Amino acid sequence: MATAAGGSSADSDTECSVCHELFKNPKLLPCAHVLCRHCLLSWLASNQEALCPLCRGAIADPKEKSKTKEWEEVVDALPDDVAMAALVESTRVLNQDHVCDVCQSAAVSICLNCNDMMCKPCGQTHTKYSVARDHKVEDLSSMTAEELAASQPDHCSVHTSKPCELFCPTHGAAICHLCASAKHRACPDLTELAEAADKSREELSQMVTSLLTEEQQLEEAVAALERHLEATEKAMQDAVAEIDRTCDKLENSVKECRRRLKKMTLDAKVKVKDTVLAVKVTLLDHRGRLTSHRRVADRTTRGSTYKVLCDVTRALRDRVKDILVTCGQRRADFKSVSMVTLTIDAAAVACIEKELSALGQVKVTPVSISTRQLLRYLLSN
Repeated sequence: MATAAGGSSADSDTECSVCHELFKNPKLLPCAHVLCRHCLLSWLASNQEALCPLCRGAIADPKEKSKTKEWEEVVDALPDDVAMAALVESTRVLNQDHVCDVCQSAAVSICLNCNDMMCKPCGQTHTKYSVARDHKVEDLSSMTAEELAASQPDHCSVHTSKPCELFCPTHGAAICHLCASAKHRACPDLTELAEAADKSREELSQMVTSLLTEEQQLEEAVAALERHLEATEKAMQDAVAEIDRTCDKLENSVKECRRRLKKMTLDAKVKVKDTVLAVKVTLLDHRGRLTSHRRVADRTTRGSTYKVLCDVTRALRDRVKDILVTCGQRRADFKSVSMVTLTIDAAAVACIEKELSALGQVKVTPVSISTRQLLRYLLSN
């Protein structure tokens, strides 16, 4: 399990929902929830359904799982949440004891380039050295984990001492100039990392906007379903009350008619309610997915390096497109839910009173019909 170095995180978003500690090797699930790799493996080992412990969304396709021998293959195939990993590391740094790394006195500032904490005198002299002349020193009291994560320099994964300055669209990787000349010479369209990061930031912002818009539309759809439920409930209550008033007039002669009318009304209510609730559950599930992906995109946009922006954008791009298409289809489902109405009018009552003496055994069809049609059917049989 992940372990918090300096106590609990100030932001619960950096804590795993399973172990309740800072994330370690965070994995991004298809539903956009994040879990520690080890916690995810432990969960899958004890829950063979392979569903997210937070939203019950599928973690792996059962068909794909059947092709693998170990859960490690399924988990390792999930994308790493590099933005969350960077944020956790920044949180861990800020949660450490604020001790000057130079003279061991109380630290009040931090160098964003080397992550050294310094007291006031050491911080004032830090940038006077030639090797740290370009370093940026910030006050610890105002520094946030997101700001610290976003300020970290991007280093090449191959040449760790070299900064990443280029982005290769062919391999989807941030590289240094040595990698560009050695391994990516034949790759077309190499771009500056800052330019690629700007495009990723713009794409992520568009994702956030699209997800937020769709989320709001789903909220409106859920609200409409709730209003529909309330209207259905009221309509059914009114119908039952009307049935009671009608049957009270004919209580001694038409008790069986009253029972069947009530049953028809309640059956209709259950049918409508079940249908609406099923659609509501689906919409809430998709809303949860939208919210999770929007938070990941938003969090990455606000506190990530260029490389992380590119990596997360690549991980979310196709998934967000699929979610938006699915949500667009599901959002219209509630429109297909029709509300059953049941009315009792004076003409029907008069017809019953007139033909009461000739009324035989009551028969009710199992189909959904209006009260007048039902009463005419009863009288005709």
